[in-house]
Amino acid sequence: MAKEIDRPVDLVTGATSKLGALIVKRLVDNGHEVRAIIRGEPAVDPGWKQLPPGVKPYIADITLKNERDAGELQKACEGVDNIFHVASAVYNYKHTYDEFIDINVVGTENVINAALNANKGKPVRFMCVGSVTVYGYRRPGEVLTEESNTHPESNYSKSKLMQEEVVKAYADSNPGLKYTILRYSTLYGPGYENSFFKVFQLLKEGKLMYIGDGTNHLSLIHVQDAADAIVEAAENTKSINETYNVTDNEYHTIKSLFELAARLLGVPAPTKSRSTTVARLSRRFVNLKYDEFEFLTSDRMISSDKIFKDIGFKPKIKIDRGSNELVQDFLKSASARA
Repeated sequence: MAKEIDRPVDLVTGATSKLGALIVKRLVDNGHEVRAIIRGEPAVDPGWKQLPPGVKPYIADITLKNERDAGELQKACEGVDNIFHVASAVYNYKHTYDEFIDINVVGTENVINAALNANKGKPVRFMCVGSVTVYGYRRPGEVLTEESNTHPESNYSKSKLMQEEVVKAYADSNPGLKYTILRYSTLYGPGYENSFFKVFQLLKEGKLMYIGDGTNHLSLIHVQDAADAIVEAAENTKSINETYNVTDNEYHTIKSLFELAARLLGVPAPTKSRSTTVARLSRRFVNLKYDEFEFLTSDRMISSDKIFKDIGFKPKIKIDRGSNELVQDFLKSASARA
């Protein structure tokens, strides 16, 4: 008689992030045994409360700051079939270059080593959350595919490209380790509201301006679709040892996004603009952090055709619906503060 432990065993790092929590929920709903790496005791970790019952916590820091971390990380990896590596340092305004390397590069290496040591040749799928920022922020006139040259500019994007190189190098020397790298565009939706709420507030106050002529292209993916993409990729053997761009596959301009948000808010769309240089100098006056400014001034048309063709992934949430949900949440939040 088949044992319950014959069901797939998954480990999720960064499980208490919004993306991580959605991945965990999908895996649990699919009947998998799910383990989660968290950094604090479940009783005091607010993110733990959003995870479904039955998930087994392992308390460790992937940078192995504490003496017990290496052992706990290896225990978490014993017998796993899939590792969903979500944990990451993300924001340039929050982290130094050394911190990005420690968390995104060395931390990834630590997780892979733990998996290899714990499983002694047993095949393991390593699903890695990457970033389209490895292409750089401004690539006007290009449609970027997975074959396009990378050109990381920020400390974050440099660390994410190094992370990819680490994953591929380990897979090359360990045949049992099979990877899939998903280069996500900017996430939006529940859990990723703050930057968008700033834009909505500026719109409401009539203070929002275009930076340049508003024709620069931004890439987005709703967090629900982002979770679907990585779970679907893990279930499809065509994604083994492949890298994918993950976007909604629409080429949004900043002008079209501002006009959509203004219409949903019932306020006039911006009519004024300023140069990138002037905007960069004045960004602190409108409380825009470095990462938010780089996103708003980025210019990337990114194709997700490869993941659509290989595994049939198609985003379910279009920008109209996702933006309307964000605006409604913003209005509720503003009303609660009033």
